[in-house]
Amino acid sequence: MLAAVALTACNSEDEATQPSAKIKIEQDTYNINESMTVHFTGDAENVVIYPGDSGHDYELREQSNTGLVVNKGLFTYAYTTPGVYKVVCLVTNHSNEGSVVLRDTCSAYVRVKDDVTEIERISAPAVYYDEVFANAIGGGEWLMVLPRKLFYKNKTLTVPLKQKLKFYISSSTSQIAVDGADYNSSTKYDLAGTHTVTVTSNEGSVAEYKLLTLNYAIFKNFSVLGKAGTLGYSEYDYSTYTMDVKVPSGSDLSAVAPTFAMSASNERAYIDGVEQTSGVSTADFTKPVTYTLVATHPENPEAKVETKVTVNVTIE
Repeated sequence: MLAAVALTACNSEDEATQPSAKIKIEQDTYNINESMTVHFTGDAENVVIYPGDSGHDYELREQSNTGLVVNKGLFTYAYTTPGVYKVVCLVTNHSNEGSVVLRDTCSAYVRVKDDVTEIERISAPAVYYDEVFANAIGGGEWLMVLPRKLFYKNKTLTVPLKQKLKFYISSSTSQIAVDGADYNSSTKYDLAGTHTVTVTSNEGSVAEYKLLTLNYAIFKNFSVLGKAGTLGYSEYDYSTYTMDVKVPSGSDLSAVAPTFAMSASNERAYIDGVEQTSGVSTADFTKPVTYTLVATHPENPEAKVETKVTVNVTIE
């Protein structure tokens, strides 16, 4: 009799109970990359969600599409492509030996919009391993700053203003145009001029941006007591340079007015905030002197970039 009672108890524990699939989704419309939260409100031992996009379509589960496990009653997901998706919740209960499996499903539809027009970053990818990025300066304007030359593998290379552009935007469907023509990643754009960049989202909204370009300011030439200086380039920092000048023995360097020329008319030279004039402004070159060179964009006085040039004068 005791054996029979024990066998009955074991069979009762192994029986699977019918699970209940219930979910609550906080909203029915999302933007791409926006987090969707699904609350599981049913009752089951095992719960998975099929979001309905590529690789996770419940209708294609026999073709290697998979569901994603719900953890502690919550499931979060973000879609990267716009569309209407059928979200399916599949729940199962089973006996300890797996001989009995009971299932239940429920579903809901969500619409995903792609209304992205925001540019996240812009780069000139051909300039030294895609490390030169424009800066957003407000009002829909971006400022790209390029060196005139760079030091690479013990060589000084000239950087042309015709460059390819790369736009970073969190959408695969938004359309980008440059000056009214479809953007092409292989095209070299002449950055000597200002470009209008238009982004049109999948939903039809439009945003317009301006891309301005400046070169880092640099001395075209620089002389102390008639002796020309040699410009030194940094391999990693395009905003810092050195200028080395050698002058004859016995030269007085305590108050010298160097002669110099800037590389462009929109560039100015300063020491401690005071603008310097070639052949007029004096400096004490008995120690290193740091010039701040400022380049200002002619279309926007707020668009500017600074360069530091440290002048080292030595006596031969």
